[in-house]
Amino acid sequence: MENKTKTRSIDRALDIIETFTFRDPELTLVEISKRTGLALATVHRAIQTLLARGYIEQNPISGKYRLGMEFVRVGGVVIQRLDLVKIATPFLRDLSRKTEQHVNLSIYDRGEALCLVNVESFHSFRQGIQVGQRLPIYAGALSKVILAHLPAEKIEGIITDNLVSYTPQTIAQKEALLDELAAIKRQGYAESRGELALGAAALAAPMRNYENKVVAGISVSGPEHFYTGKNVGYFIGELLYTAADISHELGYSDALLKGH
Repeated sequence: MENKTKTRSIDRALDIIETFTFRDPELTLVEISKRTGLALATVHRAIQTLLARGYIEQNPISGKYRLGMEFVRVGGVVIQRLDLVKIATPFLRDLSRKTEQHVNLSIYDRGEALCLVNVESFHSFRQGIQVGQRLPIYAGALSKVILAHLPAEKIEGIITDNLVSYTPQTIAQKEALLDELAAIKRQGYAESRGELALGAAALAAPMRNYENKVVAGISVSGPEHFYTGKNVGYFIGELLYTAADISHELGYSDALLKGH
């Protein structure tokens, strides 16, 4: 019963927020009540909560209500994601051209790794990640490099004793996975071989923004037989340089210098 009440309250708050438009940026309580079909007392209670949280403001002159500046902060998170794709894509295309491998960019989203960019190489490789595809956050180089840089409490909540093994190579044991994440943070990149699909290999690196926060991971991936000998060293070098270049563009001051 309590959950249903909370859900109704959220629905009402969203109904109120969605009444504001470019055409009608400011509204009275009565106007909001009429447009939402909610009782005036219900609107008043919801408005008070939204005011306290900064999502609604009251015009001190007219007394009307308008959307608050908290939406600027929240919207900035979405905008940053869109900017991330725009900024990173040319670098990722160049990385794919140099390495002749598939290249992807993923972010952490609700307990999974969400792919935002996919650049396919000319090699026929069926194990590539598609834009919009979600993958387990603990399996595969790209997912692991993102997981390794999440807050410790979030990692603890994700890593349980019931992780699914997708192949015999999946690191599904809690202690082994924690050791793997620690190693990723030390060396600055992640690697995987057959963790999600046998025969596939990948290397991944984190990208940081102006706040020194890891906002995404990028990877090169392809058939496992490509990831041997000098190829691995070359792939890692190009991957880290690309991650540094994108991080630089995102405002990260300690990114590696350009001009390599």
